[in-house]
Amino acid sequence: MNSTAPNALLELSNDLAAAVERISPSVVYVDASARRDASGLALDEHTVVTVDHVLDRDEDIELILPGNARCSAEVIGRDPTTDLALLRSDASLKPALHAAAGELKIGHIVLAAARDEDGAPAASLGVLSALDGAWRTWRGGEIDRFVRPDLSMYPAFSGGPLIDAGGAVLGINTWGLSRRTALTIPLSTVERVVAQLRSGGIRRGYLGVAMQTVRIPDALRIQHDLKNESAVIVVDVASGGPADRAGVVLGDVLLGLGQHAIEDADDLQRALAGDAVGTTRPLRILRAGTLRELSVTVAERPADDD
Repeated sequence: MNSTAPNALLELSNDLAAAVERISPSVVYVDASARRDASGLALDEHTVVTVDHVLDRDEDIELILPGNARCSAEVIGRDPTTDLALLRSDASLKPALHAAAGELKIGHIVLAAARDEDGAPAASLGVLSALDGAWRTWRGGEIDRFVRPDLSMYPAFSGGPLIDAGGAVLGINTWGLSRRTALTIPLSTVERVVAQLRSGGIRRGYLGVAMQTVRIPDALRIQHDLKNESAVIVVDVASGGPADRAGVVLGDVLLGLGQHAIEDADDLQRALAGDAVGTTRPLRILRAGTLRELSVTVAERPADDD
């Protein structure tokens, strides 16, 4: 019988426990909802990142720290499109160590860390079950990489960190971006969004249209020498919105905004990202089979339009 096998398993077990012990002092319980439990991760002495969907209020938030110590916090920035929020507290928090993570591979052992409402640490063990490229959330947020862990996400795990077997933070776990499974917002996305929230928030462009993807008939593509195989048809126009003021009407087919071709809703979201707010750009449309160009000034998406 191989006596090294039990020793190897014991060493792995101890290493995993040590990884949880290293991250736990930086994990807090976030009490901001009567319906949802959540955790958060301390980024510095007074700042915590958590997930937006668990926040029912912006003030009078209670954080439960290691040892069941309690302190108040308030929201200083939130981005529903990526399901991230930034909290500030006057308490002295212990920031997470930003150890370098190795290359992620499907099958790597990972741990989800959390803290319960009694202040006790919690962890869940699993593996990375899916990795893919950048994607856009149903609210239009840009996520740098699709990361899906295969582990049990118990109550309060949303908002807590995913770590590798060495204790390096891989991202923030959330139930808010998929109805079917928990996902992890990768650390690169967390860092980008946090930087934007610290600098005054995230401005997102807005046209004020509802749309559906449609295929452009071959005859129209040939007639107008169009490269688009598909586009989006306008099914609703917000009264007084940018599209309404530009002359967009129901049934218009949007082909492009500025330098961006529009073949689906994601393309339009990309065209409205970055510094689009406040700029006036050409909007190429098909109306009753006729090619037209309108001029639209991109507005900032209203806070209640997420």
